[in-house]
Amino acid sequence: MYWREIKMAQKYRLNTRQKKAKFLKALDARMLNVTAACEAVEISRSIAYKWKANDPDFAEKWKEVEESFYDKLETTMFAKALTEHDNTMLIWLSKTKMKHRGYVEKVEQDLSINPFEKLMQELPDDEE
Repeated sequence: MYWREIKMAQKYRLNTRQKKAKFLKALDARMLNVTAACEAVEISRSIAYKWKANDPDFAEKWKEVEESFYDKLETTMFAKALTEHDNTMLIWLSKTKMKHRGYVEKVEQDLSINPFEKLMQELPDDEE
């Protein structure tokens, strides 16, 4: 009887591909909580992060789950801001999502170019 139970357990054990798919669904369902998603699939967090580091396809799907969740969150935030007249939320969304329309508190500058270097590039070449 004991061996029969072991065979049944092995028959219904998920393979890695199935566990990865189940993890991604759980990650979405549990609002990107990696620990909760791992518990749902009965794997450790280190296994999930190892899959992410070593499997580019899995990493891409994980990123897609994150982006999809952020899209839903953003939609919910906009709905709350507009339907509940949440001015704080409206201001925050304007400053973060509509910078290109001038809704900013501060000016952002690109510091990737050394200002001295830029001035030197603008000076005319001396020809003797």
